[in-house]
Amino acid sequence: MKLAICAGLIGAAMLTAAAASAQVWDLYHREVWIQDRIDHGRESGSLDQNEAQRSLDVLKKIEHDEQFDMRTNNGQLSARDRSAIEARLDELSDHIHGTKVSDVRRPW
Repeated sequence: MKLAICAGLIGAAMLTAAAASAQVWDLYHREVWIQDRIDHGRESGSLDQNEAQRSLDVLKKIEHDEQFDMRTNNGQLSARDRSAIEARLDELSDHIHGTKVSDVRRPW
C-alpha cells in the first residue's frame, strides 16, 4: 500500500515537472521575459543605460505594433502578424544577448 502511494506521488511530481518544462511561451510571456532581462541587465550593469533604454524602446514598439495588428484584425493576430512579432522578439533577444556579458539563452 505504501509503495503504491509513493509511486503515485513520484508519478504526480514527474507530471508536474514535465508540465512546467513544457510551458507555452505565448507573446505576452516572451515580452515579459525580455523586459525582465533588460531590467536585470540594467541593474547588474551588463547593459549600459543607453542600451537598456534602446532595448526598452524597441520592445515597446513591438508591443504597440502587436496591439495595432490585433485591433485591425478583430482582436486576433493573423499567423503572418504573429510570426512577424515573434521574429522581432527573437531579434531583440539576440541583440540583448549580444550586448550582455552573461550567456542567457531564450527558453522557447
